[in-house]
Amino acid sequence: MKRVRGRPLGAWVVLATGILFGVRTVYLMRQGRADWLALNYKVYYYAAEASMAGEPFYDVTPPGWPAYKYLYPPVSILAFYPFALSGSWVPGFAVHTAIAVATGVGGAVLLCRYVERAGQSLSRLDYGLVAGFLVLSIHSVPSVFYGNVNVQLAALTVVGFVALDADRELVSGIAFALAAFIKVFPALFGVWFLRRRSWRAVGAALSTGVGLLALGIPLFGVETTQTYFDEALLPRNRADTFAGGLDPNAAYITLRRPLSVAFPDADPTVLVVVPFLLLAPVVLYLYTGLNDRTDRLVAVHGTVTATLLALPSYFIYYVYLIFPLVALLYLMDAGPARKLFVAGAVLANFSFTLNNAENVVRLLPEMVRPTLFAVVRPVLTLSTPIEYGMVLMLGACVVHRARRNRSVRTDASAAA
Repeated sequence: MKRVRGRPLGAWVVLATGILFGVRTVYLMRQGRADWLALNYKVYYYAAEASMAGEPFYDVTPPGWPAYKYLYPPVSILAFYPFALSGSWVPGFAVHTAIAVATGVGGAVLLCRYVERAGQSLSRLDYGLVAGFLVLSIHSVPSVFYGNVNVQLAALTVVGFVALDADRELVSGIAFALAAFIKVFPALFGVWFLRRRSWRAVGAALSTGVGLLALGIPLFGVETTQTYFDEALLPRNRADTFAGGLDPNAAYITLRRPLSVAFPDADPTVLVVVPFLLLAPVVLYLYTGLNDRTDRLVAVHGTVTATLLALPSYFIYYVYLIFPLVALLYLMDAGPARKLFVAGAVLANFSFTLNNAENVVRLLPEMVRPTLFAVVRPVLTLSTPIEYGMVLMLGACVVHRARRNRSVRTDASAAA
């Protein structure tokens, strides 16, 4: 079967749109959320400072922000010790930001080289757009602004996927284990290991993750490790948040949102299970044929998307889609699936909630506002543009798989 690659125009539109919205987000955050600058980093900084002093670091909060506490496993606090040596959060935050940018650019370069090895030539513009999307897009800018580690971990998942494609299973397993050790949910990406029968990657991931968790006991004690499980890990389920319908201004990516709105009286525990039941058959269908690199990318994209949609993921976790998203923007075959995929990716760049949309509507002429409010409010109460876009891209992956299956059957019939 002759493969026809899509032109990079769609990729440019998606990447450039995400970056432009990201630059706009920086301006808005500086205007309206200046006091939130380095908020997540301050959590890391003050927790590390307390740990170095031998104090319980899971109880520490940044001055003026009592709701924000350290949520990562005990051993991870060691990574933030160097930042706590500066005596002030400011210089450490500058270094932390520089590391995030450098890591993001490195991940982008690795991703671009992966695309080039697949046969798609890239220009300096492409390299710049991919790097900008990973570091400056609307999906990544909040993490950089808050001083979170999502950009670094997203780049680490690029390492993991590229290494797995090159049959470097140990490197891949360790990379994903490190990402999952911090954020937990990337552990579900391991379903792809099982489909690929990459047993060394599975072993490396399990040994790395379990080993790091176990190391926390001799270093910080059983009680500290138990505190992590009780106060940081287990509450991430957030079932009660969706009781009666999720607040339309909550920045979550998850199928629990529309389910909770459509069925407000449903047991929140049931809403935890239903997204998995809905998404599992889709992922399994995408796993039915892995004939070439594009098929594998489609399966990876489905795996990551299903993970984010099944769990109560934040908007800023969308950046973890960077590997399959960018690779497919350049490598997916021209046709209906590609058009749908690009449309979904563009829509997902509108990373805002109902309140954001209403503010935009208020800037328009008064005569059109009632009609727009009547459309915007129910649509964005049910879900968000970023989630609608992700569902469209997942649908594009299904279309790709269906067309490939049909083509394989046609070729087999012709050969017979």
